[in-house]
Amino acid sequence: MRILEGKTLSAEILGALPARIEAVKARLGRPPSLAIINYFADSPSAVYVKRKIAACEKLGIAVRLYAPKPEEGYPAFKALLARLGADPACDGIMIERPLPDGFETLETWDALPAAKDVDGLSSLNMGRLFLAKKFSEIENGGYFSPCTALAVIRLLKFHGLNPAGLNIAVAGRSAVVGRPLAHMLTALDATVTLCHTRTKNTAEIFGRADLVITAVGKARWLKKELLPPGATVIDVGTNFDENGKMCGDADFEDLKGSAAAVSPVPGGVGPVTLACLIEASVRAAEQGPET
Repeated sequence: MRILEGKTLSAEILGALPARIEAVKARLGRPPSLAIINYFADSPSAVYVKRKIAACEKLGIAVRLYAPKPEEGYPAFKALLARLGADPACDGIMIERPLPDGFETLETWDALPAAKDVDGLSSLNMGRLFLAKKFSEIENGGYFSPCTALAVIRLLKFHGLNPAGLNIAVAGRSAVVGRPLAHMLTALDATVTLCHTRTKNTAEIFGRADLVITAVGKARWLKKELLPPGATVIDVGTNFDENGKMCGDADFEDLKGSAAAVSPVPGGVGPVTLACLIEASVRAAEQGPET
């Protein structure tokens, strides 16, 4: 079974950034800056917050972590977004999910400035993404796309896997991974079926898939009996098992001897997502006005 690791690609992306960071510093008189908003320190996504901060600091990117309390309410969250949006010394804003109940609204995504929205969640960035017909438009459009979805595409390309003409099943329909990823794959000429909790014929869909991408957040649920022999699996899940060990949606050990290739967790999509986020933060500083 081929291991589709992401650490090499992540290092490649990050390795290209120091010269760009120095150019930003020369133009703005300061390094690129990223603001991270995280409400829940114990959420699966929060595992990567420390890694994001460490990676930024290593590259000389200024990073600020905001950890509001849910009880402060939605108005405080909106006020924070407005303050960061108006701050000329803030280039990028990263909102960690999940957010408190009631916070993930259209009002929030409308309030997130597209020019600083490095994870592509704002209404404007998301709208531009879904208007693109070809992947070249997504790559060269000048806007930001959801980093995890983009990381999957870059990981596939890095390992020489061309989605064109493939039957691909995507499990999970979130706005940050499943739906934008399905659109990106379609723009690369794949035939995509987006599966979710109400999909009735999941086994049939998986059974004819060349590639299965899972992003549902359920530890080791994807077993070999759900897949045709020789399928490829990209695992986007970030979970913790009963022993507190990080694992993916796919049962990595169970897939050995059956799947042709699998991305591991950790060490697969995660490092590439991190690199894409930091790259986007540098690009936000490059595209921003002089301060």
